[in-house]
Amino acid sequence: MKPVSLFKALADPTRIKILEHLLQKDAMTCQELMKKFTLSQPTLSHHFNKLVDAGVLNAKRNGVLWIYSINSSYLKKIGIDITKLINQKK
Repeated sequence: MKPVSLFKALADPTRIKILEHLLQKDAMTCQELMKKFTLSQPTLSHHFNKLVDAGVLNAKRNGVLWIYSINSSYLKKIGIDITKLINQKK
């Protein structure tokens, strides 16, 4: 992963909000996450894709559902404690 794409992915308030919701559960479907936002499905998909491409999220397909989870192992490997990062803004 390139550091620039990682930091760009983490610099967006909507993406941080997605991570906040995912910290409360181990994984969530796209539909579960969409209920927490007033954004359109294509807009949220864009945010999910940026986080996946940067290595921040894992995406797994289960039938027609996409399930997202935080890629904690990758973030720890590069020295990012996502819990501290999210809680710092509060």
